[in-house]
Amino acid sequence: MNLGSELDPKREEIERLLRLAHIHQVRGERSKAKELLQQALELDTESAGVWELLGDYQREAGDWQGAHDAYKKAHELDPTNAPIERKYAEAVLQLTRQQEQYQQWERALEGKGIGEGIALPRNPGLAFLLSLLMPGVGQLYNGQFVKGGIILGIMVLGVIVFLATPGGSDFIYNLLAYLVNPARARGALSGLQLFTGLIMLLAWVYAFIDAPLSAAAQNRMI
Repeated sequence: MNLGSELDPKREEIERLLRLAHIHQVRGERSKAKELLQQALELDTESAGVWELLGDYQREAGDWQGAHDAYKKAHELDPTNAPIERKYAEAVLQLTRQQEQYQQWERALEGKGIGEGIALPRNPGLAFLLSLLMPGVGQLYNGQFVKGGIILGIMVLGVIVFLATPGGSDFIYNLLAYLVNPARARGALSGLQLFTGLIMLLAWVYAFIDAPLSAAAQNRMI
């Protein structure tokens, strides 16, 4: 009996199962697709195409470990297949990222995140809003405790200067009066008050610009 004639029906059945599995997978019927792929594997465990489709199924299901194992087997069976090699590399990269993220969260939960170079993702928008409302708080949110403390210290020191100097409590009113109608000012603005107000303004502007940029840069590093 011709060996080729014996293998042809088997190959045809595998191809039929693969076609049906692909159809069910496209329709979102993953359980049926997996069942058909398992049947194809029972007929031929050395088919790179079957292992590749099984990897596609596992990837779409979110099981990157299963996808990695299937693509690895497919790559071993057909090492010159570029699409399989690309999918295998993608699975390896995804698993590496997941492992790194898991280790970061694990160390953070153990209290090892601060001071050891382990950073968590930050929301740039929230960092901007926090610094806009209170300069320095956005930096603290980003984990930049020294920078945030310095900015907060400048703001607190500025408030103390205004409260301790004559007419300091009317600084904002007098500043606006000098800009709009100097005749309505309640008193003179001292050089110290002007200098302090300028430093506080610069610190405030720097804070709400730096906070979201630092958060975005931190996220890119992660």
